Amino acid sequence: LTQIWKTSMAMDNTTRATVLKYEPNEFARIWREKLIEHKWDIETSLLFGSQGSVDSVQYTQGAVDFIANYGNIFTGSGMGGTGSKSQDDFLDDMSNFLDPRYNNASATLFLVPTDTYNWLHKLGGYFSNNVEKSPNYRADFSLGGKKNVFGVDITQIHTPYGAMNVARNVHLDGTTVKMLGLNMKYCKYRPLVGNGLNRDTAVYVGVQTLENSGVDRRVDLIQTEAGMEWQMPEAHAIWK
Repeated sequence: LTQIWKTSMAMDNTTRATVLKYEPNEFARIWREKLIEHKWDIETSLLFGSQGSVDSVQYTQGAVDFIANYGNIFTGSGMGGTGSKSQDDFLDDMSNFLDPRYNNASATLFLVPTDTYNWLHKLGGYFSNNVEKSPNYRADFSLGGKKNVFGVDITQIHTPYGAMNVARNVHLDGTTVKMLGLNMKYCKYRPLVGNGLNRDTAVYVGVQTLENSGVDRRVDLIQTEAGMEWQMPEAHAIWK
């Protein structure tokens, strides 16, 4: 199912024409925030949404719901919080998850909350901080480099099963989710496109203006209609 997200921006023309001391164009400032808000709402749905139709309103399925119902589930207790999750326990999980017959680390993105992000860095940094390295030694779990993919900061952590691509996601802070492993080959963002119409994110300027409504204000609209397509549940995992 696809889902429609709408974010509106309204301001009366008196406010639009007012030049403030610290923000000359308040309308432009709020517009920037509205664009961020719109994408935030979409990401929230694509992480936590449940597929269904309620009162003729459609909702697409998010990653957590899909994986919790059909994918791999591992114990996340101790990953940055209370509990006793060890490096050995985590590598056992990785061994089960990254089965080379259908899954690999290079195609998988690991989304983590802040506490798990710190936990992974502590595990990966232990070797570098406490062991003298030479050409005769190797690290089975160590921090690699960092990169930026489509504006997202990715940290690479080297394991015996390949390099983990880890991204901190503040959406997961405060939830029961300690880590999401998403194989990007088997999930797709699908905007509704057909019959000459593209319902991907679009900005509609002047939905309501003084000229067309008689109301002394301007209303703009950001709208998106899209859904997530999930495949191969065994290629995704959740730690919780």
